[in-house]
Amino acid sequence: MTRVLSIFLSLLVFSSCITPKVYNELLEKHEIAKKNLTKNEKLILDLREKIDAYERNINNLTSSVDQLRQDSTSLSNDLVACQKKYDELSTTYDLLTSKSSRYMAEKAKETKELLGQLEKAQAELFAKEDELKKASAILEDKERKLSDSQDELELRSLRVAELEAIINRKDSMVTALKQKISKALIGLEGDGLTIVQRNGKVYISLEEDLLFASGKYEINQSGKQALDKLSDVLSYQKGLEILVEGHTDSIPLSGRGLVKDNWDLSVMRATSVVKRLTSNPNLDPTQLIAAGRSEFVPIMSNSSSDGRSKNRRIEMILSPNLDDLFKLLEE
Repeated sequence: MTRVLSIFLSLLVFSSCITPKVYNELLEKHEIAKKNLTKNEKLILDLREKIDAYERNINNLTSSVDQLRQDSTSLSNDLVACQKKYDELSTTYDLLTSKSSRYMAEKAKETKELLGQLEKAQAELFAKEDELKKASAILEDKERKLSDSQDELELRSLRVAELEAIINRKDSMVTALKQKISKALIGLEGDGLTIVQRNGKVYISLEEDLLFASGKYEINQSGKQALDKLSDVLSYQKGLEILVEGHTDSIPLSGRGLVKDNWDLSVMRATSVVKRLTSNPNLDPTQLIAAGRSEFVPIMSNSSSDGRSKNRRIEMILSPNLDDLFKLLEE
């Protein structure tokens, strides 16, 4: 700045001896110099500011370097410590790796054994599942059969109930029939006549003396009266089967004519009773059957006269018609 001023003063001193043109040129140069000087001053100021900034940056960097050196020293120490720890950990790791290898080998062996056991268990499980499926199928089949059996049992229960109803009805009918016969033949029971209800049937036993003379098959008067009373009762029982059996003792009969032996006598006596019963027009002949049993179905021993007297008899077996019962059984 002082240099520029000196130059300007020198120009003033010599201005008196220069031309205006030169003066103007010099003045113009002076202005240009001033402008350049101002620019240079600004440039210098900028440079100084940059220098100051750089110096600050350098100081900061210096501080950072110092800090980094301190940090580096600390890190170096830490590195040494870490290296020591790393070496220790490496040793421990090698030891653990060795133990782990043995452990893994043992576990691999155990795992292999467990897998083998698992495969065996799975095979057994599959076999059990197959057995369970078979058992389930068998159970379902049995349940189906049980259901069918229950249905059949219910049906049979119904049929049994029907059968019981029929049997009860027949029993009631047989009981009523016995009572009617006993009432009709009152006074004769115990005097060569017995009436018994057994197995759903009525058994009427008439001894020889009540019906016949010894060795004869013609019915006497008292027998006719008893049979007529009996036929009146039986004529109202349309559902009966009446079996008339002739029985003799074991003494051989040596007769002549139609009756040659006990077979003939038993048959002829049964036939005589049937004929007398069917003389009642209200009694259906198809209900009666005549049979001779000779001496082969005794009710007492033939070794005594009393026993032989009991064996010489007519038995009438009155059975209810069981056609409806048999039909139900056939269904």
